[in-house]
Amino acid sequence: MRRSTPSWKQLILFASGLLAIAALGFLSWRNRPTPLPYHDSFATNGASDWQAYGGVWEISGETLYNRSDERGAKIITGSPRWTDYRLQTDLEMIGNQGDIGVIVRANQVEEGIDSYNGYYVGIRSLDSALVIGRSDYGWLEGHPVAIPGGVHPAQWYRLIVIVVGCRIAAEAINLQSGQSAWAAFSDQYCVPAGKIGLRSMGTGGAWKEIRVTRATEQDWLGIGSHAAFMEYPEYPVSEKDYDTMRATEFANSYLPAESYKPAGSDENVASDFRLISIGELRESMWSAHHLRIRGVVTFTDPIYIQDSTGGVRIALQTPVSLNLGDEIEVTGDQLSNESTALFRETSVRLLWDRTPVAPLSISTTQAASGAYDSSLVEVSGYLRSKDKDADGAITLHVSDESQLFTVVLKGALFQKEYERWAPESWIRVAGVCVMGSPMVPKTSAFTILARSPEDIVVLAGPPWWSSRRLLHLALPALLLSLLAIVLYIRLERWKMHGILHERERLAHEMHDTLAQGFAGVGFHLQGIRNSLRGGSTMSADNLMDKLDVACDLVTQTHRDASASIAALHPDADGGRDLLIALESYAIQMMGSDSLPLILSRDGTPRQLSFPVRDMLFQVGREALTNVIRHSQASQIELGLHYYANSVRLEVHDNGGGFLLDQKQGFGIKAMQSRCESVGAELRIDSVPGAGTALSVVSPYGKRPELSDWIKSLLRRRRRRNISVTD
Repeated sequence: MRRSTPSWKQLILFASGLLAIAALGFLSWRNRPTPLPYHDSFATNGASDWQAYGGVWEISGETLYNRSDERGAKIITGSPRWTDYRLQTDLEMIGNQGDIGVIVRANQVEEGIDSYNGYYVGIRSLDSALVIGRSDYGWLEGHPVAIPGGVHPAQWYRLIVIVVGCRIAAEAINLQSGQSAWAAFSDQYCVPAGKIGLRSMGTGGAWKEIRVTRATEQDWLGIGSHAAFMEYPEYPVSEKDYDTMRATEFANSYLPAESYKPAGSDENVASDFRLISIGELRESMWSAHHLRIRGVVTFTDPIYIQDSTGGVRIALQTPVSLNLGDEIEVTGDQLSNESTALFRETSVRLLWDRTPVAPLSISTTQAASGAYDSSLVEVSGYLRSKDKDADGAITLHVSDESQLFTVVLKGALFQKEYERWAPESWIRVAGVCVMGSPMVPKTSAFTILARSPEDIVVLAGPPWWSSRRLLHLALPALLLSLLAIVLYIRLERWKMHGILHERERLAHEMHDTLAQGFAGVGFHLQGIRNSLRGGSTMSADNLMDKLDVACDLVTQTHRDASASIAALHPDADGGRDLLIALESYAIQMMGSDSLPLILSRDGTPRQLSFPVRDMLFQVGREALTNVIRHSQASQIELGLHYYANSVRLEVHDNGGGFLLDQKQGFGIKAMQSRCESVGAELRIDSVPGAGTALSVVSPYGKRPELSDWIKSLLRRRRRRNISVTD
């Protein structure tokens, strides 16, 4: 039993199926939801799964900090498919005024104060309240709940939030006193699922031990049962409603925003500390003592402050938790420093929380002059190169037409932007300008201390004509050119091989027709000439018989040559019906010695593609030629049968037959080659003395595809290898 092998079409379909399955698997893996339970990886300085929207975020120990008084800074993680879950974290407020907390079921998150769709739960120092609200690019705050003992900076609280269905419950626990506050409500048109996040409003904050687990009805009741449950949240609709609510329910805890505290109102400030501006401090040419300066924090590690006259670095004696935007008063002494202004702190007093300072846009030449040393500035240039150390600190080497400078982003929490900063891009950088060693390399005019990845903005990508990009384009172009040359040489070789193959076939056909015919003619003419030259007596009838034989041979040879030349034409069958075309060819080949031709056709005729039609005609023509020349048959049968997916051509004769293994001549090889070219199957059954039956089964054909081209190349290569082996 013959073992069937898969066709090229089946192999291509199978490979395409595998590729499709692999692609679907990859997309599913990329879009898979983050599994629950979830626990932060801050202890290993890992936060690659978090996305920041504003703020200045950093990890220290096991705690995530936002060192900014920005309004509405947030950071998001998790899956949009999370539905019912319990979120727990410990948090601390860094600053006097504002609120910090968590976001649940967050969707459509963008940078901005309330630019997300979801819920916010937090603690607020203004009225020492537990706050729950809905944000949908606008803010609707539910009825706040007073927290026993109040909300104070530098004090840790535990916040637990449970969302189940359209109900939300929250608990805030003062970890120092153990006092708790609860709140719960049901939102009729709720957000059904979403990510989690951390958020601060007008102040800095710290978060640690962030855990998310699946929640059930019992989990919700564990907190919701302690709260005064609201069937629908109460949303105050005007500022007057808020004032009335605070006056009636938060009279003991409400603390309106404080203004500047006069220097003389603080008992710890000595009267001999003279208050000067930072500009006056920088202009001093000697070390001054017992001074007071005021400024807004522009960098937190190390501490830089700035007022309207300039900036200065503060050398802290004791650690102080400050945010970008905090306005502080520092007492201490000026230190001698040849390259930069430095002020040694003896005491720090927070005046109030305010909006961070906006950077001043300057040129690189102005920055290199030293006039803006320790000030928050904004400069532009081309990114020449970048590197990153083991701690995640990023260093960018930037230059423009006049200056080369360095940008340092210390302890960058998020590295995704690093991959997007392509060398030769035109970037704008905001940060504190620093002059002198050790923070400025010898090759740089100055260094910019960036505070977050958002301080680095790509204004334009690298030009297409940059050396790096040209190199990237040249290598593939060179490889493609080499590949094109190789393919061209291969195609020329295959073309030459095809030409030689066709010339060999034509040589065999000319040998079978013209050469043998002319040899017979020459033989008879030579016999007549020898007889006449030898003086032998030959009757006129005998001479005429020999001349008739020679003339018949010439006629037959001419007929065979005409038929062979006609068969070489691309449209050899004349566009006629295939059976009629083969019948015409047979009649032309047989001439006056015609044999009976029996034609048969069954099935519904179908239109054949040109390659299939040409193959059937050429194979049928070759079979008829062999029958007429060699079989000595008295009858020929031609049949054409149409099936659902294939067509079959049959040529039968009742001649002498032959042993197939002994007759593997060029004609049979040519027929096999033509059949293989269109995916047809050739079968020849012959028994000596019982005639020969030839059948060709072929598909109807299709438009040439890439797979056909590949199969043709493989067949030609296989035939070439076989010919070399032979």
